[in-house]
Amino acid sequence: MKIKKWIAAGLATIMMTGMLTGCGKNIDVTKEDGTVQSDTATQAEDGEITTLTWWVPLEGSASKFIQSYNENTAYQEAMKRLGIQIEFIHPAVGQEKEEFNLLFLGDKLPDIISYAQFYTGGEFQGMRDGVFLDITDQLPEYAPDYYKTLTEDEEFYREATDENGRVTAFYGYKPVGDPPFRRWILNENLLAELECEIPETVNDLEAMFDKMLAKGITPYMPEPGDRPGYEQQLMGMWDILRDFYVDNGKIKFGQMEPGFKSYLELMNKWYEKGYISKDFTSIEATEVNTLFDTGKIGTFLGPIVANYNRCEALGIPVTAAPYTRLEPGQKLHWNDCDIWPKMNYNASVAVISKDCSNVQAALTFLNYGYTQEGAELYNWGVEGLNWDWQGDKRVYNDTMLENEFGTEEASYIYKVHFGPLLTWPDIECHANLLKSEGALNSRLQWADDPDVDSALQLPPFQLNDEEQQRLGEIENEVFTYCDEMVLKFITGAEPLENFDQYVETIKSLGIEEAIALEQKGYDTYMSKKVIGE
Repeated sequence: MKIKKWIAAGLATIMMTGMLTGCGKNIDVTKEDGTVQSDTATQAEDGEITTLTWWVPLEGSASKFIQSYNENTAYQEAMKRLGIQIEFIHPAVGQEKEEFNLLFLGDKLPDIISYAQFYTGGEFQGMRDGVFLDITDQLPEYAPDYYKTLTEDEEFYREATDENGRVTAFYGYKPVGDPPFRRWILNENLLAELECEIPETVNDLEAMFDKMLAKGITPYMPEPGDRPGYEQQLMGMWDILRDFYVDNGKIKFGQMEPGFKSYLELMNKWYEKGYISKDFTSIEATEVNTLFDTGKIGTFLGPIVANYNRCEALGIPVTAAPYTRLEPGQKLHWNDCDIWPKMNYNASVAVISKDCSNVQAALTFLNYGYTQEGAELYNWGVEGLNWDWQGDKRVYNDTMLENEFGTEEASYIYKVHFGPLLTWPDIECHANLLKSEGALNSRLQWADDPDVDSALQLPPFQLNDEEQQRLGEIENEVFTYCDEMVLKFITGAEPLENFDQYVETIKSLGIEEAIALEQKGYDTYMSKKVIGE
């Protein structure tokens, strides 16, 4: 996978303007008699507007304020411009996977379905099963902007096609990556009190941790979650990722590599010294915020801007630290924010079902997010309602910045934050960043690090159904075993002298077969040629 660097916002805008093709409001559509007309709507002669159903999860925080994306003003404006009505169908928040699976037990599928990558075997298996349409041949005529995007970006083409170069889904596409959003969060007042500089190396961190312990503060709370014990910003110092990754074309499994033992040795040492909270396996994310805000923990790894804004409201000045190195100047190859252009968020993978009542209309509507006009609408919202011009610059108005929802929620209520569309860099159009110069600066503080890339990151390819099923069987056993052992190694319940035995057990569970399957998928992915090459 080619390695990309984050590009400054101004260059990103220039690049994007060059890539986009204007759609305007003139869409070629096929009428019922088979003739093609250029019009603003997919509209029958009797004036009835085409209506499509779209199954897509409703973002959790937005669900507190709206019941449906039919209330989303960007989607409302798109429907008006295109003359295509969408009836959104939303699963209950927290039950998305369960309700997604139930869709396929009914008599008729919605016209458009998001979350398609959660189909058993992935969206391409859904296409092979005849559940999701193969849209490859219809893209040039009915989704020309999406087709142009696919065929002009080699990496996106590989990500968005199966092993035969077929397309079934519209994916969120981001041609320019965002700067990293997750870093060490530090209280500036505490740093000054401890007479500490912002830490850059493991030695810097440990010196700071010692001073925190001396003040009765637990230094570090690892990130909570369903698989605690893995911290990529620390694992990355040994050039490994959790689970599968690629190293110079060779697939590896992180939890069995020698570097992973080094990572566990560091974490075990920190645990024994009291640097790590003893509660890290059971705590909730909101509790971590409270512990930091009240000075009970010294630092944690989290979203920069969300923590900046929260702490600013509490009167706590915070700063972020750069990625940790073993030695100054170390090159890092794990950057998890340098993964694009395909956006893998749940709402960003949309397919047209076999039961779609008007495939051409569905293609037309989904294509709109890749036109210049549609991308502007979805990324910024409606002019006058959400933003205004200040000279030649767009600026958000009070509807986005001063509302009852909050700027994060407003992104889902007034814009299309995640979805099948051409997505602009968040530093250009995310209200949470743009409402505060301090928040934006905190995000950009370490963004132009020349010694960080994502060379280890495995691209998002899919295996066939049989291979995926076998891989899943192996992963279930291997991940369960690894996750249990990682916590035991960190806490000392299992001595690290047993690491080699642990690796042999992973092998006995079939990891080498899983690596071979991943290698086959990766090699197939890399061998794809873009249409026309």
